[in-house]
Amino acid sequence: MMAFHMLCHPDSAEAANLALGPLNRYLKTRTNRVNSADYPGYDKIVAALGQETFESQVVKGSAWVGSPADIIEQVQECDRLIGGFEIAPLQVDFNTVSLQDAEVSMRLFANKVVTNLS
Repeated sequence: MMAFHMLCHPDSAEAANLALGPLNRYLKTRTNRVNSADYPGYDKIVAALGQETFESQVVKGSAWVGSPADIIEQVQECDRLIGGFEIAPLQVDFNTVSLQDAEVSMRLFANKVVTNLS
């Protein structure tokens, strides 16, 4: 299952500023989870996740952060790399992203990104 952190803002730099701390804290909290015998190899996943940062997630395309134009490019690149997809679950209120920032982000994504994807 794919899921993407997403923060859309009219200004690319402000989007990164709003997402940087919350995404890094989110990644850190994921690595503090207790290993479960129900998930063989989970320790390796957690170890790999512990190496991730805001920057690495954006570079990999696992986090869509930026202006609508930036995110359109990110979505199109992801689509190209994986051979297409129909649904992309988005995490929009990760860690300490405020409800107001998440709402602005979702509305901008819906009105400027989704409507302009071909």
